[in-house]
Amino acid sequence: MKRYQNWILAGLSGILLVLSHPNFTKFNLFPLAWIALVPLLISLKSISNWKSAFWLGYTTGLIFFFGLVYWIALLYPYANIFVTTLGCIALVGYIAVYVGVFAGLLHWLPWRSGLPFIFIAASIWTGLEWVRGWLLTGFPWGSMGYTQWNNLPAIQIASITGVHGVGFVIVLFNAAIADLIRAYPDWRRQVKAIVLPVIIVIASFAYGIFCLSNSEEATDSIKIALVPGNVRQIEKWNPKHFPRIFDKYIRLTEKANTANPDLIVWPETTLRGSILSDQVNPNIRQYNQRLKQMLDKHQIYLLTGMVNLEPADNAYYNSVFLLSPAGKKLGSYSKIHLVPFGEYVPLSRYLPNLIQFKPYEPGKSTKPLPFPNTKNTQIGISICFESVFPNLFRKAVKKGANVMGILTNDAWFENTAAPEQHLAVAPLRAVENRVPVFRCANGGISCIIDAFGRVTTRILPDDTQSFLIGEVPLSHQKKTFYTRYGDWFPILCSLVSLALIGYQSRIWVAAKFSRQA
Repeated sequence: MKRYQNWILAGLSGILLVLSHPNFTKFNLFPLAWIALVPLLISLKSISNWKSAFWLGYTTGLIFFFGLVYWIALLYPYANIFVTTLGCIALVGYIAVYVGVFAGLLHWLPWRSGLPFIFIAASIWTGLEWVRGWLLTGFPWGSMGYTQWNNLPAIQIASITGVHGVGFVIVLFNAAIADLIRAYPDWRRQVKAIVLPVIIVIASFAYGIFCLSNSEEATDSIKIALVPGNVRQIEKWNPKHFPRIFDKYIRLTEKANTANPDLIVWPETTLRGSILSDQVNPNIRQYNQRLKQMLDKHQIYLLTGMVNLEPADNAYYNSVFLLSPAGKKLGSYSKIHLVPFGEYVPLSRYLPNLIQFKPYEPGKSTKPLPFPNTKNTQIGISICFESVFPNLFRKAVKKGANVMGILTNDAWFENTAAPEQHLAVAPLRAVENRVPVFRCANGGISCIIDAFGRVTTRILPDDTQSFLIGEVPLSHQKKTFYTRYGDWFPILCSLVSLALIGYQSRIWVAAKFSRQA
């Protein structure tokens, strides 16, 4: 056991990180995040070189990310199982590198204990998470801050720092605890080093409690009806099921409309854009007519996701349209950040065609949709995977959106942790920008979230016959610090980390030349 104790500690950190996120056990044990990195940080004390530290961190990363995104391999009903499994292994192998680099750098830098060690650990982790969110198109899934999505006092600082600030505080606490344990049996001498980190943790919670206790109810709101449908993906993909699926959405929408909502919402890719065109074959025209009749008869404003073919450039877009009671398009948004290998294939001309699908083209504008007949209401849209990118989300708010809608299709990942992991990002997006968010998810969790991250009554993926009626308070607050300045905090952490690496590199090079002389 002594021989393998460092590997056991590294593995334990990976397991604790998995359990701190929504996972296959259906538990979100978010308090575990506050100690999840402690075993890994303890294991680094007895390591002789940075390469060994890297492999310990890489082990933590492999266990963590395999436990987090195992559901990618379960896409096999929709793609070759060899491809999905290989894709999952490749993705995990790549993103685990960030945890390896974290451990390697932390060991390589000369500050091994005390206040510098604690703050350097938090800065490096935060900087690397930010880089992971944009490098090679980005994969910010599983960032540390998302573990606290239902710990409301802990996430309120996101309005200043973004989600990465929440993660910074968590890692700061982990490093403080680890530093205390690593100093055993002389731990009393290290107590003073953890005073400032503990004050920062307490201050962040105090700020969160203050924000929640002083939150005021909005004076304006719109009533919306979310109609997720919760159609299984295996049925959604089969064209022969479309008449029944379409009938289901019409029936549920007419029932929901008895509550007189201002807006009814259908999820991502519910329709195909050709349904909105009068210049189509008779089989499709009947759906066009029935949709328009329903909208006109009940005077419904409908926000719906659809696969849209633009004749001008003969390209497909993953879009959301706002339709008037007359069936006219009042506005649209097309998904900007597409899913690699799911909605497009990077470098497709150089790769074998293993996944058969026609790729989407990315949208170009984050401009919100103006909503008629309500006072100063602009709706920003985020489609599916886009909601995990904080900077993209904030752009719509910065352009005037005072309510955000997430339309998604999570039915790909039936009976896995993916839908709840996806839900976990939404409260952070609401808090970062202090805007309410409504979430309409086929096969996922549909809900309304206020500007402080509080989730109202939700519809779960196995509820196929329900809809949600709720008041969405409109945000008229000043733009948050995060909305105005974006990812300033993780960028600062990255710059601090680079400066420390540069400083240590200079010392290392000087020492090397000195030995040679």
